[in-house]
Amino acid sequence: MITKLKSSLTTKIFLVTCLLLTAVCALTYGLIAQLMPLTYTADQERLLAAQADWLAKQLEECTLADCGPLLSQFTFQYGVPVSIQDSAGNVVGGVDPSDIMPTGENGQREVLPTHSSGKDIQPNNENSDYIVHCIGSDFSFKDSSENCQLLVFASTRAVNQAAEALSHIWPWLAAAIVLVSVLTSLFYAHFITRPIVRLSGISQRLSELDFSWRCTEQRTDEIGTLAHNLDELADHLSRSMQELQAANDALQKDVEREQQLEQARRDFFSAVSHELKAPITVMKGQLGGMLDGIGVYADRDKYLARSLVVANQMESLVRELLTVSRMERGGELSMIPVELTALIRNCLQNYDELFRQKEQEVVADLPAEIWSKGDPALLKKALGNLLSNAALHSPEGIKIWISARKKEDNIVLNVENEGAHIAPEQMPHLFEPFFRSDPSRSRQTGGSGLELYLVQKIAEQHGGSCQIQNSEKGVCATLILPNSTQTTNELHILLFS
Repeated sequence: MITKLKSSLTTKIFLVTCLLLTAVCALTYGLIAQLMPLTYTADQERLLAAQADWLAKQLEECTLADCGPLLSQFTFQYGVPVSIQDSAGNVVGGVDPSDIMPTGENGQREVLPTHSSGKDIQPNNENSDYIVHCIGSDFSFKDSSENCQLLVFASTRAVNQAAEALSHIWPWLAAAIVLVSVLTSLFYAHFITRPIVRLSGISQRLSELDFSWRCTEQRTDEIGTLAHNLDELADHLSRSMQELQAANDALQKDVEREQQLEQARRDFFSAVSHELKAPITVMKGQLGGMLDGIGVYADRDKYLARSLVVANQMESLVRELLTVSRMERGGELSMIPVELTALIRNCLQNYDELFRQKEQEVVADLPAEIWSKGDPALLKKALGNLLSNAALHSPEGIKIWISARKKEDNIVLNVENEGAHIAPEQMPHLFEPFFRSDPSRSRQTGGSGLELYLVQKIAEQHGGSCQIQNSEKGVCATLILPNSTQTTNELHILLFS
């Protein structure tokens, strides 16, 4: 029970309010019971004094014989008995005081001075409804010079009945006080604590990071302000948590991307080591055999030529690696206007010997001028890799189509070769470094394995992309570059043989 009182605001407010209301009502009842007779008596005395003065003035305007109707009217109007005594104490009008007031020790009736309250006078047994106090006022009749005294007697019947009624009904009043206190306390506790309990529950949910709840209080007082502030706090915390979650997700993606890049670097260097180890081992064996003059290696000219071929392959691989390193560093490119038609024709001339050796026919569908902005050397490298890749991965005697066209804000270059097909499982790996689609993994048929990887990197550096897919004729490689409208006077193309 004590624990519930400490933890329940509603119970605390109910008990405190109920006790306060009960105490206030009980105090009010006690004060009424104690002060009502005193207050009633004091008010009655003041009223009787004023009434006695008024009646004395009226009696001074009439004779003793004519005062009867006036006294009767006064008694009827105010409900109090009156008596007139002469200077000798004889009753000359009104009621006899002996019927109302007792006599003193010397046999004289106790009459109060004019306009004053006397000491308490006990009523007689026959007429106990009249008290204690009487009001006296001196006057003279119109037809006489003798001083008379007017006595007005106060009745305690009303106040005695009220006090007696209060003493009889106090149990019912106590029950009514308790009932009203309990009902009022219940309503008050519910009205005050209901929004506070709701706010407490919502704050508990906020502490559990549940920001979907809202107070929806329409009050304009302090509780309504608190509810509004909690709603704003929930909105701010929700936005902050969303931003924090987004930042955390972005950070997680960056970490994962960095891990992937790190893994790609390790794989790349591992592949480079493997690619360089094989030709170095071959060349070392050939040179060692020639130095020792052992067996077939005695024919030095033959194996020197083979060693030169291996050295050329290694030189080509190193150049590819240097280009990859440049791409990875993200260095600034020499971005100048480049006329792609002339660049493509220059590349075709450089690979003309390769096409003739494989008896392959190149069909070019190129516009008169087509411009883009980029690094001429890198763009030439990308086009050369696509052409050499098409020639090396196609059988002899086939056709190779190369075309260029404008499409919206881009330039689309297509290199399509016959007699080739890429397996679906190899498609996702085409742009990986050192990947060769040829099952033999030979450099003679598959190149260094960096050609398509470099094409993709160069395209990305120029704001474009590269795609390879199977076509009806064979395999089609598509290089997409941004379009740049220039004039022939702005030709800045670099041709490399």
